[in-house]
Amino acid sequence: MATGPGLVYGDGTHTGSLHTSLANPAGTPASPRVGVQFGANVGFGYELGDMNQIIDSVDEVMDLLDKEFESFSEAKEGVDALDDVLKQLGEHGRGKLRAGGSVPIVVGRADAGWALGIELGSDFSAGFSVLDDPLRVENNEVKTETSLYLKGAQVQRLSLAPGLKVADWDGRNLYVGARVNYYSADMYKTVVPLDGQDGDDFEIVSDELDRQVNSSTALGFDLGAVYQTSYFRGGVTWLNVNEPEFDFPSVGVGCGQIADASQKRNCEAAQYFGDRISLQETWKLNDQARGELALHDPSQRLVLSASYDFNTVRDVSGDEYQWLAMSASYRLPWYLKWIPDMRVGYRENQAGSELSYYSLGLTWLGVLSLDAALSDQTIDHDGDSWPRSAMVNIGLQMRF
Repeated sequence: MATGPGLVYGDGTHTGSLHTSLANPAGTPASPRVGVQFGANVGFGYELGDMNQIIDSVDEVMDLLDKEFESFSEAKEGVDALDDVLKQLGEHGRGKLRAGGSVPIVVGRADAGWALGIELGSDFSAGFSVLDDPLRVENNEVKTETSLYLKGAQVQRLSLAPGLKVADWDGRNLYVGARVNYYSADMYKTVVPLDGQDGDDFEIVSDELDRQVNSSTALGFDLGAVYQTSYFRGGVTWLNVNEPEFDFPSVGVGCGQIADASQKRNCEAAQYFGDRISLQETWKLNDQARGELALHDPSQRLVLSASYDFNTVRDVSGDEYQWLAMSASYRLPWYLKWIPDMRVGYRENQAGSELSYYSLGLTWLGVLSLDAALSDQTIDHDGDSWPRSAMVNIGLQMRF
């Protein structure tokens, strides 16, 4: 998910915001004004699988597992009614939450053609999917090995991004930049069966995630270039050039040595699904190439921009993303600053979920910004319709 400040602007460089000028390492010196800038932003988002036809049946499955039947035939009747629902949960039952923020600082001189960006960021992502297993009847009770598969990460990042103008052809400028990222990551991974657990479900999941964590650090490198004229901007970014890696904790390994009954049950559940999940896994930040272009007036008040990821990458949950984003924005002159600057956008994941979003953003006094995006696909639940995914970002920025 794209919960960052480029939610509406797109994933390329945009001079309308300090935060989005850092999208390409070469973007900061290409801004009309550099000077000293600092800011902060925080974003949240969620995404759900296509559970439109099955979400109302989840409670029925859980009730079936807790119920004691008087006869085998009665239990078998319940199994026959809901076994197909369980299979659909295995196919579409997934979701994720993401929250993150950053504090950027940029210093430089536009007339000298250089800038230096420093950014401290934090990103949390947690995803779940359903590992389905057929329902069966034992002693007039319904049993299953169906489990929740949980993966997540808390990633802290410190970035240093110098940029420089390397060519000036009578107002047509070429900028290059690089970014060094230091990552500190806590990786989470576990399997929790739906059946046979004693105690509060939330506490069981929370305790298991606290136990199943692996910490590591890595360095990552990004490269970028921007070509800027009075009416056009184009650029390319190469992200994660060296493809840094982070190890998840192992699951389903050494179950016989675990004394705690609940933890052992979770370990055995992971072992049971060893042919469908990786018991020992590494998350790689795959390299990705991204292109961007923009048309604008000489003052860059009216900007039409687009960005496109040339290849697919996977997030920490293993879901594929390849973004296409487009936006139109207008920055009002100073004497109309009491009216917020406005922008509208559209973005689409060209891989994985293939969700598309419509977005809207406002900036007040050039300082406070609010951006939101909603997917055009919905889920119906209890008579209400909810978007399958939504994202929001709030940001502050100051220039001197």
